[in-house]
Amino acid sequence: MQAEESGWATDRMILVQDRGMLALLLFWWRLKQANGGTVLPTRRQMDPCAFPRSILPNMFIYERDGDRRLRCRLSGTRMRELFGVDGTGLYLDQMMVPASVPGRNALFHDSLDNRMPMFYRGYLVPAGRGWRGFNRLLLPVSVEPGAPPAQVMGMVRVFDPPPGNRDAADADGLVSARLLGDGECGELAE
Repeated sequence: MQAEESGWATDRMILVQDRGMLALLLFWWRLKQANGGTVLPTRRQMDPCAFPRSILPNMFIYERDGDRRLRCRLSGTRMRELFGVDGTGLYLDQMMVPASVPGRNALFHDSLDNRMPMFYRGYLVPAGRGWRGFNRLLLPVSVEPGAPPAQVMGMVRVFDPPPGNRDAADADGLVSARLLGDGECGELAE
């Protein structure tokens, strides 16, 4: 899932420039480090009061339901504005075109299974609108201390893309996806 080194340079620049996304990622990573570096933060530790208020409307929480489905537990107000529906309670596969489900589900499950943050970016088309660019951060969290991660907390930024940039995307609109290890998170913390 790791892109080439020049891809990391681009992803790193995007994360550094998005202070809210960076703050959320580093909050998660510092909790993991405080938990010994191997125990993931719990959802309870990820206190929304500690995050910049500006990111709360862009946040979401999905929970693994069974082996492959992901149910939205929380969808920020900005998400509802963009997509025209409150995703809370819906499955991820109910909120996208069927052809995109396997690829997008895989990103969430990769984050959970590898116990690592996932950063991905690309293009999407909200219902009734044109192409939009997006950057999305996924953070695996446990419900109980030391338990395997069962939820993904994160945020998405959606923006009007510059013209012509969709050429780099795959058929589902994905441009890049990468799991972020301790090395990348530590580099971002410097």
